[in-house]
Amino acid sequence: MSASPLSLLILAAAAIAGLTAWSAYFPAAPATRAPAPPDEISLPPAVTPRTALPDAMALLEIIPPSSPDSKTDLLLQERQILTARHPTRAELWVQLGDALAQKQRETQLPVWHDRAEAAYQKAQQIEPATVAALNGLAWVYGSRHDFQESVRWAKLALDLDPANPISHGIMGDAALELGDLERAAESYQAMLDARPDMSSYSRAAYLVWMKGDVKKGRWLMQKAIDAGSPHPENVAWCRTRLAMMLFNEGALLPAGQVVAEGLKQTPDHVPLLLLLGKIKLAQRDEKAATAAFESVLKSGENHDALVGLGDLHLIHGRTDLAESFFTRLEKQHRLNAAQGIHDHTQMARFYADHDRELDRALQFAQEHAQTQNVYEADTLAWVCYQKGDLKLARKAIETALRAGTPDAEIFYHAGLIAAALNDRPGAQKLLSRALSLNPHFHPLHSTKALKKLDELARTLTVKN
Repeated sequence: MSASPLSLLILAAAAIAGLTAWSAYFPAAPATRAPAPPDEISLPPAVTPRTALPDAMALLEIIPPSSPDSKTDLLLQERQILTARHPTRAELWVQLGDALAQKQRETQLPVWHDRAEAAYQKAQQIEPATVAALNGLAWVYGSRHDFQESVRWAKLALDLDPANPISHGIMGDAALELGDLERAAESYQAMLDARPDMSSYSRAAYLVWMKGDVKKGRWLMQKAIDAGSPHPENVAWCRTRLAMMLFNEGALLPAGQVVAEGLKQTPDHVPLLLLLGKIKLAQRDEKAATAAFESVLKSGENHDALVGLGDLHLIHGRTDLAESFFTRLEKQHRLNAAQGIHDHTQMARFYADHDRELDRALQFAQEHAQTQNVYEADTLAWVCYQKGDLKLARKAIETALRAGTPDAEIFYHAGLIAAALNDRPGAQKLLSRALSLNPHFHPLHSTKALKKLDELARTLTVKN
């Protein structure tokens, strides 16, 4: 990052015209051919696949019947045919990999990761210096949260094309997930400089929001939406992010309007439906919240939808009904584990939020004991607080608060930890901050935050 403030650099870059988006927050690598590498740069070795690579037809053998409304399924079929006709053309394998990656984004099924990886591997075997294939492999590993391997592939791409915006974006994503916000800023700035579009705007927007600049975060996310994308799912993802920012400001009505606009274009978009449920839950609109969460569950079990429905019943004292959803959640967690899907941080959060299975919660949260990631650190702090380990809770919450991320739940956890450490002024400040950001930040904990503030005030009155 240059000596100029990040915010100014991003604003300057964001003013540049020329918008061609390929993804939003989790990118699918575009189908662009790599430039010829300079003579002095050694070509990356062709990847050795873990198993024999399938042909184009085998890659798509599990694709569900194509819906006439699914542009991605139609795109997959077109690229499958082209790749089968010309199996030695690396760029066609990259294009097939991109379509498979988009399918993964839309379905969230890990099997599409494997198939996208196989397509990119095939391209890289044919032409080892194919930057788009290297970026595709970097994306696959980043999506699996194998950031070390993701960065390795992205660096190989940057060796061939130092200004490649996608490589810089993937490097930034890895840094963001690892909690290195300054390094993420450097990479995203390079991406913005190279190509201001939906992908770079949305990354910059989320980063500046994470660093506490709410207005600039929303402004940049709106620019990302305005930039558009060939894939409606990408725009929907940006609307989800914008609505999330508004929700965290307590602006429930505007957040709902952003979600409603997104659902007009993509009525089945799961993140939008989940956020709609969360907003309606905050507004105590039980009917609408239930409808939103149940819409998500029509396409399969979903962690956030099950928790949302369980919490909705807990609010009204219907503990048996709440427990039925939490039982389904535990079952889904076991199935995920059997399939190699890692949801430990989500489960640790759920256990801590509901004061249950705290030993398992601690086991899961401690997998990130050295984390600098804001949300992993917040989860670790919250679990440690619930377990009564205030020393570790304080250390972790200091990491979570460091960036200034305007999320009321982080300030709520910090306030309770401060209160437990007998820091009453600190606790009052942090709890007030949580409620001032969003007085309806959590269906179960917003009321508890208010009660804790009252309790702290009464203690002070009695002492005086």
